[in-house]
Order: sequence, then structure tokens, then C-alpha cells
Amino acid sequence: MLMKTRQFFYCGGLLVAVLLASPEARAQMSPDLIMETYNSNISVITNGAINKSVMDKAIERNNAGGTARRSTTATRSGASVSTAYTPTPALRQQIVQGYINRLKTSNPPAAQSIAANFGPGKYDYSKIYRDLTKDVGLRENDATDVLASYMILGWMIVNNVTDDNAVTASMAQGMRAQIAPALAANTQARARAAQVGEEMKLQTVVVHGGWQSAIKEGKLGAYQQGIKNLFKNQYGMDLSQYKLTSQGLTSK
Repeated sequence: MLMKTRQFFYCGGLLVAVLLASPEARAQMSPDLIMETYNSNISVITNGAINKSVMDKAIERNNAGGTARRSTTATRSGASVSTAYTPTPALRQQIVQGYINRLKTSNPPAAQSIAANFGPGKYDYSKIYRDLTKDVGLRENDATDVLASYMILGWMIVNNVTDDNAVTASMAQGMRAQIAPALAANTQARARAAQVGEEMKLQTVVVHGGWQSAIKEGKLGAYQQGIKNLFKNQYGMDLSQYKLTSQGLTSK
């Protein structure tokens, strides 16, 4: 099954209308600001799963031989400890409010915009995320799958990947297999899978919204550089140095 990249991360319409409706909303899409609004506890967890060391070790295992068998083993290892969860409306509201609270200091107008669009009774970010990632073989309510989606989005933006057929379902599963063991071994990740998953869903929606804004406003190059810097600063990874294969990220 093909991962339709425009279907996967080009929601258009609703998302653009919601997130790009005002200058304040556009301002909050700054990659630097996105990183500032990370939940610090969730950031510690994700940093343990998404980082250059994890990717380098996975690439080294693949290069050592028996690639398909090793990938399957890694997938099963990660799957043996579940990071699936059942979200609740209360948790989603908590995630949005936490994001708003963190924005209040650095960008009060943006905090107001997010509250107006994603607050109680407004648009559901999880519905937008579902529309962005449907039919790609990654589960909606699993922290590992959500992190894989976020990584793929970052890689696509930095490498300017917009071909509908460029990313396959096997590539998505390869990405998941790379980060699954690290999450499975992290007791905090397992205990807080719901918080990790929902936090990163919202981050995925925000990053995608920034991508759409940059395309519409002719600022794509600057946004790509910003996302590249975000991943380098947050996770120590230069996504421009990787290609995405059925084994996940590999060196170019």
C-alpha cells in the first residue's frame, strides 16, 4: 500500500483555515517556537527515542547483514511492549491547555489563537491528525506510531518530498521499527503513552500547519531550514543526511 504523501500531510482546506486564519496563528508556527512549547517531560521521553544515537545504531544493525530479519526482530521487540492507549476528551483538552499555557509567556496572541481554534467546543486536533494520517498503516492511538508519523513529516519537509508515491507503507513501518525498541525500553514512555501520543499529535498538526503556511506565503525554504534546525537542536539529527527506506532512515 502506498503512503500518499499529499493525503498524509496535505490536509489543506480545514487545517489551513483553522491555523492560518490570522497573523497571530501564523506567528505561532515558527519552528523555534514549536520547540519552545514542547512539554518538558514529554520532550525528555521523545529525546530518548528520536535521536542520532538510536538511528545510527539501527543503521549499523541493518548494515551488518540480515536486514529484513533484523528489521522484523526490531519490530517484534518494540511490539512486545505496547505503547497503545485510549485517549479521552479530558486528556485532549489538557494537552491543548498545556500548549496554550506554555505559549502565553512567549507569544500571548498565538496562545489566544490556539485557544480560539482548539479550545473546548472548537476544532479537534486529533480529528485533523486522523485526516492527515489515515490509510497509511500507522495506528492513531499508539505513541510509537505517532512518533513515527512526526519523524516522517519532519523528514518530508526537510527533504522537500511531495511526490504522492514517494513514501510507502513499508517505509512507515521501517521508521516505526527504528524507534519502537527505545520507547519499549523506556518506563516513562510506557507509563505516559497517552500523554506522549497526544502531545506529539498536536505537534504534528502544528508543524504541518506551518508547512502549509510557508508554501502559501512563499517562505518554504526558510521553514524547511527552521524544521531542519529544530530536529538538529532537539534530537541531534540532520534529517537532510538521511533517506527513508523500508528499513527506516538510512544514511544517504
